[in-house]
Amino acid sequence: MIKKIRLIAGALAAAMALTACGGKEAETNGTTAGSTAQAESTEGQTDEAVSEGSGELDVLKVGLAALPTSLDPDYGIGIASIKLFYNMFDTLLFTDKEGNIVGRLAESWEWQDDTTLNVKLKENITFQNGEPCTAEDVKFTFDRILSGYGDGTIAVLYETLDSVEQIDDLTVSFKLKQTDAAFEQRLGSIWGASIVPKDYTEEVGDEAFQTAPIGTGPYMLAEYSPEKYVLERYDGFWGEIPSVKRIEFIAYPEASARMTALITGELDIINDVPKDAVETINATEGLKVVGTPIKNIHIYTFNTKDEDSIMSNEKFRQAITKAIDRQLLVDTLWTDYAKVPNGHQFESYGDLYIEDYPGVQYDPEEARRLVEESGYDGEEVISIEMADGYYTNGNQAGEAIVSMLADVGIKAEVVFTDQFSFQADVRAWSSASRFDNPLGALWLLFGPGSGPANPDTGSWTPTEEFVNAGQVLISSKDIEEQREAARTLLEVFDTYCPGTYLYQAEDLYGIRDGLEWDTTYCENQIMPFRAEDLKITG
Repeated sequence: MIKKIRLIAGALAAAMALTACGGKEAETNGTTAGSTAQAESTEGQTDEAVSEGSGELDVLKVGLAALPTSLDPDYGIGIASIKLFYNMFDTLLFTDKEGNIVGRLAESWEWQDDTTLNVKLKENITFQNGEPCTAEDVKFTFDRILSGYGDGTIAVLYETLDSVEQIDDLTVSFKLKQTDAAFEQRLGSIWGASIVPKDYTEEVGDEAFQTAPIGTGPYMLAEYSPEKYVLERYDGFWGEIPSVKRIEFIAYPEASARMTALITGELDIINDVPKDAVETINATEGLKVVGTPIKNIHIYTFNTKDEDSIMSNEKFRQAITKAIDRQLLVDTLWTDYAKVPNGHQFESYGDLYIEDYPGVQYDPEEARRLVEESGYDGEEVISIEMADGYYTNGNQAGEAIVSMLADVGIKAEVVFTDQFSFQADVRAWSSASRFDNPLGALWLLFGPGSGPANPDTGSWTPTEEFVNAGQVLISSKDIEEQREAARTLLEVFDTYCPGTYLYQAEDLYGIRDGLEWDTTYCENQIMPFRAEDLKITG
């Protein structure tokens, strides 16, 4: 009975927060005048109240270029939602700042055999409605994903998982379809399965959960509107309590509006600072720009399956890849944190990073030769589809690439759309590394089960060589076999060309003095505000 009462109380509280937010006139950016609250003294507070060595802040105001439309971490994860998820939810395992797999909700984990992993939860962890987090909730979370719930971005991460069994109140057993050398990395991915409460989710339903979620993280959703998400500190959090009581994530789609709000004191942090605004912010007293490379490569997908289009010609697709001057794009659009990768891979892969792989080289003469050999007659116009302003510098890159293609004899145009399709000639996309392994990016985005590989709506059919290389990466424990397979994935991608990469992107943030922010985890495109990430110093 007590559990039922608590459950209903939590649901009512979430519903009241939503009603209060939706029932009043939507707040617009800049309606709160003046700067946010200054850091307060922690004198007289217990060690548990705030992170050690840090002051406390009543409100942190963060200006974002875009807000998510759903806050269910198991429905789907995108570059807008991932920024908030880390502060609200927890996974079982986690990849720490040194790249090690560590326990988050998990106290311990042990392989029983090659395809069975047992995980034991920490004791006394509660969800933000006060209910305990148990093995039942873990099983519910993964059963939900395996049942086909969501947009597929989470399910494809657990391609080798067959089932999850509850052993006791705090222990679950993961049963795999096959040996998977990367399964601990999958569980440790910030893009992976955040544990959600079974009783509450079933009570309110999946649709309501998307805008009234409950997790085990240090912050819980207090208010929601299309213009603003408000998180409040959960003082029953199982870990170290963060320094900020309340975080307001406010939508400022225009970069100039975000920058103005930061300069006038309406915001404390902004994201997506344009390159041409860096000098102005750094020259403003009390402000600075901090940046980091991110584990995300901006890419284009190509429709290889439309036999009526020149895009089905491999030499023509190769010509497109060689016509793009990637270094010029980086030098023009980005600062020092972005770079041209040597292939669709990340240096964080460690032993599986193929350092001597050259990647696609800019070669306009070779591109012109391939265009001629493809039989392209110059009449067909290639459409490059993208969402207006969705990817930082995406519009500018698209227009520049249209000019580069024209230089080698290819007619192309940028087409803005809200209806994405992999069956477009060329589609702008991005490849976030879900975990530090080729399986976490190139394979996840283009292997079987991915959007581009969908038999009905996808843009390519993975070749046998590509599929076999992916299977070796999954099943083999021999590092040399894995490295050979990783190289094969790169070579097939750059030869068959189901798409191409542009650059490894960066994130730039404007931030107010007095906030000591560790941006290490920002490489994963999150905005981390846990105790170990943000200290209040002024």
